[in-house]
Amino acid sequence: MEMRSATVMTRKSLIVGSGLGLLALVTGCSRSAAGAAAPSPSASAAPHAWSYDGAEGPEHWGTLSSDFGSCSSGTAQSPIEVGGSSGLSPAPLALAYSASEGEMTDNGHTTELHALSAQGITVGGKQYAFKQMHFHAPSEHTLGGVRHEAEFHFVHQADDGGLAVVGILATVGATNAAWAPFTDGVPAAAGGQKVVAGVVDFPALFPASLDHFAYDGSLTTPPCSEGVRWLLLETPIELGAGQLATLRAAHAGNSRPLQPLNGRDVVAADQ
Repeated sequence: MEMRSATVMTRKSLIVGSGLGLLALVTGCSRSAAGAAAPSPSASAAPHAWSYDGAEGPEHWGTLSSDFGSCSSGTAQSPIEVGGSSGLSPAPLALAYSASEGEMTDNGHTTELHALSAQGITVGGKQYAFKQMHFHAPSEHTLGGVRHEAEFHFVHQADDGGLAVVGILATVGATNAAWAPFTDGVPAAAGGQKVVAGVVDFPALFPASLDHFAYDGSLTTPPCSEGVRWLLLETPIELGAGQLATLRAAHAGNSRPLQPLNGRDVVAADQ
């Protein structure tokens, strides 16, 4: 896919008909839909070595550990190309975020941001608590055939252990002051330091529109567990060229290749 800065096709131009019905969303992004949740998709494989290239790259993940079998045998894997929608979602997304002190750590695959006060989302009336945010550069999902410069995953966990992940795409543009506490701290975090990010205006990290595409998928890193509730926002945010360069300098190419849709429904939510 071409990686470019472009105006993303609107949801309405992508909807291909509602005859397939609505997606029955499930909780997930955990080791199993009903089991104990892993709070971080990117950190869930700590006991086993894996990478984004070479002998430990994505095409080999399923063979690196018996825990990683879903990476090669799973049928509902992420990321995917979002090229259309099978209908409209009845499960709206609502944010419950506020400004908070933040801390940053790095797990060797990406840099994570943690909030020191309660944050979260509600999806269709179900509450999820914010666990961490991390990035991939370039984006993992593609939207209308476009791969963006970066993608941020806001990971949330429900009381029953299920996870919901909100994906935000990023394109190059003006420097984004709201994101500066994170992008400024990435180099030190990637160097192994725990970084105090100061006060982060979490609501300002999101685009103005919460229109999104929802589908059932998986962790995008080992163990690639399925049962993930994905909500990919349609509207990208802008980051400055320098901010994007900082992300790439820390973790370039930390993106899993696209996975087959395998007949799954993708639904659109107008907010």
